[in-house]
Amino acid sequence: MSAITSRVVIDHYSALARENDTRNAEHIKKVAESFGYSAEDLAGIPEEANLGVSCGNPLAVAGLKAGETVIDLGSGAGFDVFQAARKVGPTGLSIGVDMSQDMLSRAEKNASKASITNVKFVLSPITKIPLESESANCIISNCVINLLQQDEKPVCFGEVYRLLKPGGRLAVSDILAKKEFTEELKRDMGLYVGCISGASLVSEYEGWLKEAGFEDVLIVDKKSDLNIYKERNKGGEESSCCGTADEKEPAASSCCVPSGSCRSTSAEKTKSEKEELAKRVANIDFNEWVSSFSIYAVKPVAST
Repeated sequence: MSAITSRVVIDHYSALARENDTRNAEHIKKVAESFGYSAEDLAGIPEEANLGVSCGNPLAVAGLKAGETVIDLGSGAGFDVFQAARKVGPTGLSIGVDMSQDMLSRAEKNASKASITNVKFVLSPITKIPLESESANCIISNCVINLLQQDEKPVCFGEVYRLLKPGGRLAVSDILAKKEFTEELKRDMGLYVGCISGASLVSEYEGWLKEAGFEDVLIVDKKSDLNIYKERNKGGEESSCCGTADEKEPAASSCCVPSGSCRSTSAEKTKSEKEELAKRVANIDFNEWVSSFSIYAVKPVAST
């Protein structure tokens, strides 16, 4: 299941990276603004870096300073990498890590177009990153860690701890569960890749961070309306989290990682099955099950 899920996520991100659809520009902007990005933030980055897949603004609590090194886990097209680069300045470095080559290619193209030089990108899963230990002042992530399998999440936090310098901090925006999912929701791959059914409980997240060695762990519910992901419109048709029912392939919609990857659960789904899937997801109130959280933690100076 883990290998299949990872492949679905990679395929989905890659498909999103290859899109060049400007029809959803207003929705993409609205998503970013609803999760804490200002008009100034959005104006200062390459336009094609924002894919409308945020669930918060980790930079709001990261406290980046000039000259620092920051690593973004699951950096996508570079949305937060470029904003971090501006904050750390020419003497600092902003590093994006992503497991999709298509995403990194898009990010590198964005950096080249905007002549942003204090960035670099690394092709890697976020559970085993080929960077030196204690090389970062801050590590950020935006709605990505929830896409890992449960047993991979503590591994990721251990990797974050390894990469941070003593006194370094973790600043994450992520979707966490408010209550246990039903077995049906847990088995729904479309909802998993859509950042919903793979979300962990707050207590689990906090436990993993403390087990990794972090201190001053702070997890705050931002109480954002996650149903905004359902508003994305493709070609004038209402699109649910898993795309419109009458498309040959479900459209890349916008559930964190826009869930056009619902098609990856079964390439042979009949039209009626697609209709049922789209209807079921459209009727789910995301806010009942999950919420967007801001997570902050510090690696102690006297680490053991």
